[in-house]
Amino acid sequence: MRICQVIASYGEGGLEKHVRELTQQILAAGHEAIVLGDRRFLVTLPEQALQVPVHFGLSRHNPLLLLELLVKLRACRCDVIHAQANKAASLVATLKPWLRRPTLGTLHNMKRDVGAFRKLDHVVTVSRQLARSFPETQASVIYNGVDQPNFGKIDLRALYDLPSDRPVLCAVGRLVAAKGFDVLLDAIDGLPVSLVVAGEGPERPALQQRIAGLTSSSTIRLLGHKDNIPSLMASADAVIIASRREGFSYVFNEALFCDVKIVSTDVPVANEVLPAALIVPADNVAALREKLISLLGDMDGWERMMHQPRQFARAHMTKQAMGLSTLAAYEKLLSQKS
Repeated sequence: MRICQVIASYGEGGLEKHVRELTQQILAAGHEAIVLGDRRFLVTLPEQALQVPVHFGLSRHNPLLLLELLVKLRACRCDVIHAQANKAASLVATLKPWLRRPTLGTLHNMKRDVGAFRKLDHVVTVSRQLARSFPETQASVIYNGVDQPNFGKIDLRALYDLPSDRPVLCAVGRLVAAKGFDVLLDAIDGLPVSLVVAGEGPERPALQQRIAGLTSSSTIRLLGHKDNIPSLMASADAVIIASRREGFSYVFNEALFCDVKIVSTDVPVANEVLPAALIVPADNVAALREKLISLLGDMDGWERMMHQPRQFARAHMTKQAMGLSTLAAYEKLLSQKS
């Protein structure tokens, strides 16, 4: 197969990471990978991928961008056109009558308007919640994948001067309101626990001020950006995801492969993989606090509840599983169009 991916964004976010990793999987399976994107992003792709620069800085309604994309997609002579995220889906949907190729789009986050995706031949979503916006026959749920992380356990208590007789909780993510770290801090206030938070962001001053107002029973460390996230998670007694909203949480995925206990708010994809007993309502301090007290009082029971989610992750949430499932979606689409 000759696969064209269209990505209209540039940066270092989860979308760009996903496209790079899917491109690697397409190539590893022996297919041709073509990516149309911003020149600055294209240079981060594997050398074997055909890189086609497009001026995606223009508006999705700009006729010059639409004409450029149409000419370049036709020149690629691909078997399947895969639009990654909203802007790319909008552009491909507009051009669809002139492309004469099967089209597929991946929806990575919750959007108010998914009309562009409905115009494509098929949709891939990174969670079951996102798939509910489409007819069952039009959508496939394919979770983003990660490699088995390399990590060695470290002594968090010694490294960060934490009490030796208290469990250590770990939270990871950019310090922004959506991640709910303020809720987590309020939930553990006064509990006999330690918390390490790995990540940086604009909410750091507000979180530091909040920490200063907590009781002395809890010990909290804001670690800033860290490159050894798997080791931090694997060395903690549990990982806490307190997000108010998520598209797809790579932190959750990696934590499953670190064999650590997890509790999460009711956000994708945690709420599709963890048992209900490990899910709490988002933005609810009392519910998270009550759940933590209960789980910390039965660590063995918490560990037993993690067995099935870890098995699921190893079967469905690896990069290889993501690649194989996406290739199967391409093949099914081609068979339907032949």
